[in-house]
Amino acid sequence: MKRVFLIAGCMLITACVENLIHITVLPTGEYSIKYNSVGNKEDLENRDFLHPENINGIKWSSKIITRNIENDFLPDSLNWEKETIITEPISGKISFTNNESLVYDIDVNRSGYFFWESYRFTANINSLAIDDKYPSIVQFLDIEADSLSWIAPAKQYIIKTSLEEYEDKVNLNTIFTEKINNQINSYFEYAIDRRLIEKFDKDSSIILKDALKPIASTLPNNFFKDMTILIDAYEKDFKRDTALMNDYFQFNINLPGVVRSNNANSISDDVLVWSFDFDDIAKDEFKMYANSIRINKFRLQLILVISMVGFLGILWNQKIKKK
Repeated sequence: MKRVFLIAGCMLITACVENLIHITVLPTGEYSIKYNSVGNKEDLENRDFLHPENINGIKWSSKIITRNIENDFLPDSLNWEKETIITEPISGKISFTNNESLVYDIDVNRSGYFFWESYRFTANINSLAIDDKYPSIVQFLDIEADSLSWIAPAKQYIIKTSLEEYEDKVNLNTIFTEKINNQINSYFEYAIDRRLIEKFDKDSSIILKDALKPIASTLPNNFFKDMTILIDAYEKDFKRDTALMNDYFQFNINLPGVVRSNNANSISDDVLVWSFDFDDIAKDEFKMYANSIRINKFRLQLILVISMVGFLGILWNQKIKKK
């Protein structure tokens, strides 16, 4: 049902992406990965969810194409697909740790025994920690909410947090700090009361300059330059988080043998499926796991045959002794 709402939502917003990650685990314990992202071309190329790139000796092949699919529900601007495939199977753990993008890891382990092999898949999608970063607005940080209700306090949070960091570095006079904070508060109150959304539809560093324009001549030298460096770090994080509001993710896993335990959302034709979106990772990690076992039928049958032959041999010897 979520995919239905996602597609419907894509009709109303310009940046919406459905990300499908398919992992196939081989009997050797190695695994291959394929990424398919469908949606707006510009959003496919941004950094909120990066497809893997060649690094640490692991090679990937990637392409972006227009899908030749007629869909009465989706505009042409959303009919793009990016596909990335690993060129050779890998083993063990792979981590994606670029903080500008979604941070996660994938791990596959194989344990070999005489009669069977066991396989374990785990993956962990890091929390965006929205409640820690924006504690006062977490209840508003929703793509369906009134945009002014969360963009304004989010921008104010970025500016205020950056200002606190700046104060610690330069030891601003308390009275002067209060003067800056009062000016910022007045600016936000005025814009919110008059619902001037255009005041916040820009980078936080620009908003700061606009808010402090009346007292700009009294500010320390390089104030805006130093503040922009601090603000941009928070702004980059905020842009990633808000961009992920429009993304949907689905992991599909094929494991050898019979699946014994898992926390998948569903299983279809032996494919384990996990799906999640912004709400699932805004405040918590999203963890996936599955275990399977693959019986070595040949060895098991061979042992049974040997055991049977041995048993029959014992019976035959006993029969001969009785004669």
